[in-house]
Amino acid sequence: MENEAGNNRGDDSLQEGDITALEKKIYDLRNLIEIGMSLSSNLNFHSLVESLLYSCIGQMFVEKVAIILQVDIDIDSYYIHMSKGYEQTFDKKHILLEDTSPLVKHLNTTPLPQEFSSLRENEALSEELDKLEILSPELIVPMKSKNILNGILILGAKIHGGDFSNDEKEFLTDLSKFAAIAVENSRLYLMATLDRMTRLYIHHHFQERLLEEIKRSQRYGTPLSLIIADIDHFKQLNDTYGHQQGDIVLKELARIFKENLRKVDIPARYGGEEFAFILPDTDLANAADVARRLRQTVQEYEFTGQTEPLRLTISLGVAEYDIHRDLDKDRFIKRADMAMYRAKKSGRNRVAIFR
Repeated sequence: MENEAGNNRGDDSLQEGDITALEKKIYDLRNLIEIGMSLSSNLNFHSLVESLLYSCIGQMFVEKVAIILQVDIDIDSYYIHMSKGYEQTFDKKHILLEDTSPLVKHLNTTPLPQEFSSLRENEALSEELDKLEILSPELIVPMKSKNILNGILILGAKIHGGDFSNDEKEFLTDLSKFAAIAVENSRLYLMATLDRMTRLYIHHHFQERLLEEIKRSQRYGTPLSLIIADIDHFKQLNDTYGHQQGDIVLKELARIFKENLRKVDIPARYGGEEFAFILPDTDLANAADVARRLRQTVQEYEFTGQTEPLRLTISLGVAEYDIHRDLDKDRFIKRADMAMYRAKKSGRNRVAIFR
């Protein structure tokens, strides 16, 4: 009787273990579906990648996670695009892998997560793996879309120690498939909305975003301002130094704008040498301060020249959205544009405000 009872208890225990494992599978599957839906519905590239990294941290209980991407249409290299949990920050200067590197070729052959220690056993990969040491990697997860590697997830050690289980690797394999497709779609959308020269938003996207922000301002009663800027004597610069030099100036100027604006602001290349900046939740006084800061920063900056640094200035016009005056977005744009031309006529290198 005792043996029989003991056997029954063993059977019950086994069944309970099976049920627990099944429940976890269902739980993980639901999480995977929710994460996949969230990723596929997000076209904001920065937000998408950030959401992906936080999903890895939350699901795998890791301290550090990074993603290596091939995002720029003009750059074949893979570089650290974003990371979480690291004391230092990384940028495009941390280019890690070339498109033709042995590690990229190896990861292209499999969709499965790879233990970093196992990869170390392949001497042909040692040079590339040395570059990854900066990320303290434990697990390497390829992201493949249309059978092409478009990213690599790097997971650090688990918070509570231990190895990654087979179930966790299987989860990451499925997650990487969702992520690869979402990243590719978001990248294509990003490329379609960015000016290739300056990496600022194109004119059409600016018009769409301005309309969205106007509607939001109307709905919530929040302030909204617009700055239009024009490079002073840009035609003269092109005639003197050539269009290639003009392109260098445009790229450096765009970088100055992005570095001096918030993430919520929307910088766009409005025309050839004209730029427009949408400033949500910003009244006229604060927008004028932003414009003055941009003007001064540009005036003090030494642009890359052929033999010596170049100096240039910009003229800026500022307007705040007025629900009673701006019956459509074109009138709002016209007021900022008129202010900019007033700055030009007043001597250039200045800020004019449409009051």
